[in-house]
Amino acid sequence: MKKVCRPFWSYDIQKTENWLSEMAKEGYSLVRFNRWTRFFFFVKGEPAAQSFQIGYSHLKNDSLSKALIEDGWKKEVQSGRWYIAVNGKPPEQLKTFLFRDGIVKRSLRLKYLFSGILVYLSVIAIFIASIFSFDFFQNTPVEVEESPLWFITYSAGGLAIALGFLCIYSVYKLNRLIKSFNRIPDTTEGDEIVSKEREKQLIKIGEILVERKIGWMYSPDRLEKWLEKKEREGFRLYRVSKSGTVFYFKKGKPRQIRYCADYQNISNEHYYEMHRDTGWKSVFMSKSSLQKWTLWSREYSDHEERPQLYSDQSHRLKHARKIVFSYSLLFLPLTIIYLINFSIFISNWSHFGFGGLNAFNTVMYTICIFLFGSFIIRSWLYYGRLKKESKDHVHL
Repeated sequence: MKKVCRPFWSYDIQKTENWLSEMAKEGYSLVRFNRWTRFFFFVKGEPAAQSFQIGYSHLKNDSLSKALIEDGWKKEVQSGRWYIAVNGKPPEQLKTFLFRDGIVKRSLRLKYLFSGILVYLSVIAIFIASIFSFDFFQNTPVEVEESPLWFITYSAGGLAIALGFLCIYSVYKLNRLIKSFNRIPDTTEGDEIVSKEREKQLIKIGEILVERKIGWMYSPDRLEKWLEKKEREGFRLYRVSKSGTVFYFKKGKPRQIRYCADYQNISNEHYYEMHRDTGWKSVFMSKSSLQKWTLWSREYSDHEERPQLYSDQSHRLKHARKIVFSYSLLFLPLTIIYLINFSIFISNWSHFGFGGLNAFNTVMYTICIFLFGSFIIRSWLYYGRLKKESKDHVHL
């Protein structure tokens, strides 16, 4: 029996599947694998041309669909929620493939976990660096006590650095994996885009209006109302910048346009087809790996009811809760850490005065506290407005 360790096999599923096919061609038949030790076990046999696909299901005994079985797929091995299906057909003859939603959801959770750890380590590093820089610029004598326990400190520092590099690598690989399975069309719909030079000329003569909305994703309902008001005033949304903060409008006839800003953890081709089939147009899609925002638009007449992207009010509330919890988990720990640092620098005023690096750090921490705190408050206010709207809708 041959065993092979692949520590990061789940970070590159397609590469692992191709490797398993190559092993089968060399006569190594997969008999089992261990998701914890990351070992794959093979027995030597006859060479075979096989196709492999890796799946992840919350149901450990979940069976393959009838269509997959009829196409020749069968579960070869399973470890926990991971399983590997094999097919004797060559890739060009395959008609069905495994759903990857389970892998995408798992990868998203891991990416958020590693991102959170990375943010925590970064803040701790900045905090330590600010303390040392404070002592350095204030010419404060630093005395280092010799102790065998310094070994623990150095070891912890080394482990933290190693963990930081692991988090960076993991976030990078997981992000690529998610993108490979989320086939999102890289197009938006709207008016025909003119050249950059022509656009600059139209801006100068006032035919194109440019306005900025920074931080709209923390109160998306207000962005929707603002865009709809612009359309009623005759300013037609022409395009949105890649960052999603700059909006370009062309002067034209007033229109009744419904705008909806939608936040999704997983956005695939089916998601876009579903909404486009019902008449919606995507005018903006965020490129960020942490914020998957899509801005949808749909024109309607005065005699039509105002369209909704999601007609179910409970779904809209669930969507708002997802936004609130995502931003709270992201910004609340940072706000708390900056508050702690701010209190430390405030306490140093009596000893070193308010000047130099102490003043700079205090001002920067104050800005960060208000900035991140405002993101959290605006998100919760958005949820409160939507909840109140939902209650009013029920009473009607």
